[in-house]
Amino acid sequence: MLAKTIAESPDSEHNVQKAALVLRLREGIGSLGRILKTIENFKGTITHVESRPSKKEGLQFEVLVKIDMSRQSLLQLIRNLRQSSALDGVNLLADNSVSIKDPWFPRHASDLDNCNHLMTKYEPDLDMNHPGFADKEYRARRKVIAEIAFAYKYGDPIPSIPYTETENETWSRVFNTVLDLVPKHACVEYQRVFKKLQEERIFESHRIPQLQEVSDFLKKSTGFTLRPAAGLLTARDFLSSLAFRIFQSTQYVRHINSPYHTPEP
Repeated sequence: MLAKTIAESPDSEHNVQKAALVLRLREGIGSLGRILKTIENFKGTITHVESRPSKKEGLQFEVLVKIDMSRQSLLQLIRNLRQSSALDGVNLLADNSVSIKDPWFPRHASDLDNCNHLMTKYEPDLDMNHPGFADKEYRARRKVIAEIAFAYKYGDPIPSIPYTETENETWSRVFNTVLDLVPKHACVEYQRVFKKLQEERIFESHRIPQLQEVSDFLKKSTGFTLRPAAGLLTARDFLSSLAFRIFQSTQYVRHINSPYHTPEP
């Protein structure tokens, strides 16, 4: 249904205007790529994308997509999306209804379970410039690790990831390079903590450290803890986590063909 209809005047038919769609996905987040491509085919410019797990039984995700497009194209797009088997429904929000008068903020660290909105740019499923875009095995692996993060709840031990030989090799190449650069380029504080992580056998060249052991080290040293994230968080969710001395971190590894650079921040 329409949460609020957009202007009905004839003059607005071809004028570019802002709108926001709330999409309820029946399938996994992988179907989002096809939906975004459909928006582009209807000459829409995507300005913002956020996703969150759906609270409705039988659905996996809800996605907020902000777009710029003409009213005529927007109505055609909505008709098309409502016929998609990947969607359970489409809500249209007019621009003035996107702002929230009474915003919700987490009041306890456990509320961060509801703060897992993700920015979908830089993902290997969507970004052709990502080094893992053409690697189906890498994309599938990223999805498995992301699902582990989505399932995490406050108070749970952080799940260990059984990293593959290729993933550990990628870590080793980066780790050894950093090891050579630290004495010349790292500040005294960085060098001191890096050495301590080595002494406690958390940082080793042959294996990727598990998030839980790094989190335990951080808590003992600074009072901060780590929480697994499925991807690039929105600024709002990331900063909400810092308010509780929690730093969100992904657990996936860069692609082996590009170990020294990744498009993800």
